[in-house]
Amino acid sequence: MAYIIKPEHLIAVAGKVSPLMSGLVDWINKLCPSYEIDTPHEYAHFLAQACHETDRFKTLREYASGNSYEGRIDIGNTRPGDGVKYKGRGIFQTTGRANYLQLGIKKGRRDLFINTPELLEQPEYAVWSACEFWHTRNLNDPANHADNDILKKKYKGKILDVSPIEFISITINGGYNGMDDRKKYYAIALDVLTQN
Repeated sequence: MAYIIKPEHLIAVAGKVSPLMSGLVDWINKLCPSYEIDTPHEYAHFLAQACHETDRFKTLREYASGNSYEGRIDIGNTRPGDGVKYKGRGIFQTTGRANYLQLGIKKGRRDLFINTPELLEQPEYAVWSACEFWHTRNLNDPANHADNDILKKKYKGKILDVSPIEFISITINGGYNGMDDRKKYYAIALDVLTQN
């Protein structure tokens, strides 16, 4: 039987209550098990990243304007205004025209998120997009390593020795942004989810 995530788990990880939590919990429990995210360790990593990316489950849309993504060919922002239009959304902050397009293709409607990017701000799609990201990058593998295991991660042309939380954080963020917070949320989540 799959592990059940409760609003209290999100509250404990974030350290406060947010109006988004109950909707997110519903979709986490509906969607994550179908992506084999279903053990306390996997959920601890998943929720730690989501907690950081959503400012403790307070927003499903990046606070910044998105201007900094303008002209970023690496994420498919090839048209004027793409940076703002396809700024970070969802619990893992999906960013860029190319990533929005891929999600639409996965849903069988190529331009679904291209035409209506705000859909990723709805709890269902916010969680689903994160599950897709997690699955396509095989993040259950590092999530199931012991916390003190040393993994290899390619970053900016170098092979680094990293912990599982660092491996997952770099994969999701593309760097070390918020690493201390991600580690803190992971430690709390693991403690809360393994108390049973």
